[in-house]
Amino acid sequence: MYIVFEGIDTCGKSTQIELLKPLLPNAIFTKEPGGSFLGAKIREMILGSKNLDSKTEFFLFLADRAQHCAEVIIPNKNEIIIADRSLISGIAYAKNIQNALEYNLFAMQNILPDKVVLFKTNAELLKKRLGNKSNDSIEQRGIDYLLEIQDYLFEITHHLKLQTLILDASESIEALHKKILAFL
Repeated sequence: MYIVFEGIDTCGKSTQIELLKPLLPNAIFTKEPGGSFLGAKIREMILGSKNLDSKTEFFLFLADRAQHCAEVIIPNKNEIIIADRSLISGIAYAKNIQNALEYNLFAMQNILPDKVVLFKTNAELLKKRLGNKSNDSIEQRGIDYLLEIQDYLFEITHHLKLQTLILDASESIEALHKKILAFL
């Protein structure tokens, strides 16, 4: 089963994934970008660059996604795979659903997540959480940009008709964890 955690930066995805690790010791935990050796290098390039052309960024994410699919998703298709981001983020950050969908499906060999855990946040919470950390090149694009990406995340999961649990990121870590366990 391929389960993905989606949401904009600082929404709580990684925190919830960490809580699952001791409960699912045999699961494969991964992330995009960076879930493969090549992906880790691509992640460094993207998050560390301030002048990356949007098309270059898109194709670097696709390269990571294709390698991640070949190295992690396909070889473990009979296992539980928990991913921090997926093609859903790839499409959302491209902000061009039709073209980005086609390219991302190609990179993923038409494999879609079985379940999606999607976090929704608001401007106030986002501002607070971004203020508590050093921000990478994507987070530095600002709150309005990230909230626009969040809208795309919801649109894409709806468009793909994926089984999705929508969570309010302002709820307590414990309350969110219980809802996730019930969904899985």
